[in-house]
Amino acid sequence: MSGAKRKLNTLSLSDKVRLISEVDKGVRKKKEIAAEIGIPQNTLSTILKNREEILRKAEDGVPNNRKRFKACTYNDVDEAVLDWIKMVRDRNVSISGPLIKEKALYFSKRLGHTDFVASSGWLDKFKKRHNIVHKVMCGEKYLSVDDDVIVTDYPTNEEILDKIKNKTDDDATMPTPPAEVLVPSSNKEMRYF
Repeated sequence: MSGAKRKLNTLSLSDKVRLISEVDKGVRKKKEIAAEIGIPQNTLSTILKNREEILRKAEDGVPNNRKRFKACTYNDVDEAVLDWIKMVRDRNVSISGPLIKEKALYFSKRLGHTDFVASSGWLDKFKKRHNIVHKVMCGEKYLSVDDDVIVTDYPTNEEILDKIKNKTDDDATMPTPPAEVLVPSSNKEMRYF
């Protein structure tokens, strides 16, 4: 065994998706594909083992240049805040970073997390996880809210919390705002906070 260390080659999400599709074609051996990219064969095997998760992240709009995916500690708080953002943006209401942090603290207390801190670091990571960007929007369309959208049948904060607490895999009973509220940051027609 040689004493030389191999250089770490961290692959992005798009690289992993490309590797999976290359293996799925079945034209070349896995060993050849791994050697071409410059990774060990067992790394390719790990990527193939996690195929479903990698492809799901690619479909969910996770940025293609992401290389690592750390699990969120307070997933229920993340989900509640994201549902709230979708609901508020669907009503065409502007949202700021401090407001998101305030709502995160509110939801964390209601969900029983006493040690949650909505820091600027948490906000930055939250926005990266969910591909939320800050855009300055111009025009009357973005500066006003119609009176008829103030009273709607969207879920209240309590209903969002109940959904998170009682969530099951097949639970689709609560109406949610359209998904176009949070689109990839490359979309030029997006409306955010």
